[in-house]
Amino acid sequence: MAKTGDQDRDALIAQASQWLARLDAGRTTELELDAWRDADPRRAAAFAEVASAWSRLDALRSDEARPAPGINRRAWLTGGGAALAASLTVGAYLGRDVLLRDRVTTGIGERRTLALPDGSSVELNTDTQISWRFDRQRRRLWLARGEAALTIARDTLRPFELVTAQGLTRLAAGQFNARLRPAGLDLFVLAGRAVIQTASATAEAGVTGPDDARQVLEVSDRKIEVVDAPEAQVQSVQAWRRGEIVFEGQPLSTAVEEYNRYLTRKLVIGDARAANLKLGGRFLTGDPESFLQALRTTFGLRIVEDGPSRILLKSR
Repeated sequence: MAKTGDQDRDALIAQASQWLARLDAGRTTELELDAWRDADPRRAAAFAEVASAWSRLDALRSDEARPAPGINRRAWLTGGGAALAASLTVGAYLGRDVLLRDRVTTGIGERRTLALPDGSSVELNTDTQISWRFDRQRRRLWLARGEAALTIARDTLRPFELVTAQGLTRLAAGQFNARLRPAGLDLFVLAGRAVIQTASATAEAGVTGPDDARQVLEVSDRKIEVVDAPEAQVQSVQAWRRGEIVFEGQPLSTAVEEYNRYLTRKLVIGDARAANLKLGGRFLTGDPESFLQALRTTFGLRIVEDGPSRILLKSR
C-alpha cells in the first residue's frame, strides 16, 4: 500500500511533467511556470527531477540508445516516466534554452543597431543586453537590462514576444521603446499594439493612427499603468537614438542619474542644494564636458575631481 507521502510525490511529479510538456509544446510561458514552481518548494524539487529525466532522454538519443518504439519525449513526460529522474538540476534544462539564443550586449556609452532574422530591427542603448530565439511557433526576444528600440515586422503566423523580468509582452507590428528601470519596465508604444501579462495582471496599449496619443505601459511589481505620453516626452525618450539626452525641468539629481548611464566615470552630487536645481537643455551623450560646462555657466557649480571614477558637483 502506497504511503501518503509517496502519493503526494507522484502527484507532484505528474504535475511537473505536464508543465514541462506544455512548455515544450509552446502552450505555456516561463513566467507561468515560475509562478507555479515558486509557490511551493516541493514543486521546484519535482520539476528538477522531471528536467533531469528530460535531459537524460536527450543523452540517450544522442548515444542512439532510444526509448522503445512509439514513445516520444512529450508522451513519456505526460505518461509519468519522469519518476526515473535523477541528479541534474532544473538549471541544466533551462540553461540549454539560454545557450540556443543569440545574444548581444552593449558597453557603457555604446549604441548598436541589429537586423533580426524576421526583418524586424532592434537598436540597443548604453549598457544593454538582449537575446533572441526565433522558431516556427514564435519570435521571442529577452531584454535582460538596459533599453532597446524595437521595430517589429509583420508576421501573421508567429507572434513577437518581449520577455523581461516583469512579464511577457506580445507586440504587434509597429514601433516600441522598452527600458528597464530599478522599479520596473517602461514600454512606450509609438505605433502598434502591446499586451503584457505579469504574474498579477494583464494590460494593453495601442496606437493605430498618426493622430493617436502614444502610450506607455508602466510596469512594476505591484501594478501596471497605461498612460498617454505627451509629444515632448516621446521626443525625450527617442533622443538617445540620435546620441542625445534631453532634460526639461528635472532636478539635477535626476539628470545626473540619467547621464551616468552613459559614463564610466560617474558624476556625484556633493550637496543637497545642488541636487534640487532644475535643469533644461539638450546634450550629447558622448560629450559630458559640454554638460559639465553648462552646469558651471548656468548654476555656478564647482566641478571637483575626486579620483579616477568620480566627479563631484558642488554649489559654491
